[in-house]
Amino acid sequence: MQQADSLAGAGRFFEAGIVYERTLFEQPDAPLQLAAIRGKIACLKQQGRFGAAVQYLNGEVTNAYPDSVLLALRYEQITCAYLAGQFENALSLLDRLPYLHPDGPTETTLTSLIRVLSLNELQRWPEAAVAYRQALSRAGADTTQTPYAKLPKLKSEKKGQVLSTFIPGGGQFYAGKPGEGLLSILVQSAGLYFGIHSFLAGYYISAWGVGAATFGSFHAGGIRRTEILIRQFNDKQIKTFNANVRATLVAIMGQ
Repeated sequence: MQQADSLAGAGRFFEAGIVYERTLFEQPDAPLQLAAIRGKIACLKQQGRFGAAVQYLNGEVTNAYPDSVLLALRYEQITCAYLAGQFENALSLLDRLPYLHPDGPTETTLTSLIRVLSLNELQRWPEAAVAYRQALSRAGADTTQTPYAKLPKLKSEKKGQVLSTFIPGGGQFYAGKPGEGLLSILVQSAGLYFGIHSFLAGYYISAWGVGAATFGSFHAGGIRRTEILIRQFNDKQIKTFNANVRATLVAIMGQ
């Protein structure tokens, strides 16, 4: 354990994780085994390998540990699932806690926060609003003020695709990037103009190979770019909303 702790302290989390795992199999002492498990999880989290931490914990929670230990491991499992972007999995694990640990404290500041934020990420706003009010109620806080009265305004990918298809640059304007929209209009217009001019002048190969190809490639690229921009816009809106909700909950429930 000392070697693993030393490696972790030096920031060598990959090597430390291996030593922690070896300790887990070599040591029959239960407290040391638990310390090794927690060390392994901490190393995976430090490396940003939250999905791997979930998989590791999936195996550990099937072992015959004391109930208090299993509950602590399941808290870690839920946290890592959320951090890995496994929002449905995090909610499923949260829902199972009361049945697996009927005598344990299954509703905590952490679990309440993860439930609300996971529902937000999935845009399940009505359920998130209910979970938010329940969290405030358990903390004895005012439940009349809610951020869910003003939800983030998200843009439609389908609408952006339609605009880009029929109006050059329209999708980028809709996504909030007028500069990219103007550039798209200019390039597509130039390609179209060159193609028509070349065709009328009898340069059919140039009209097709340069003009039409330029117009077509930037037109298709504009549609794909619009999808990316709208996803980025929506992600930013949700992250900002989540950050505000998280800050409010932590401030109230941490009192």
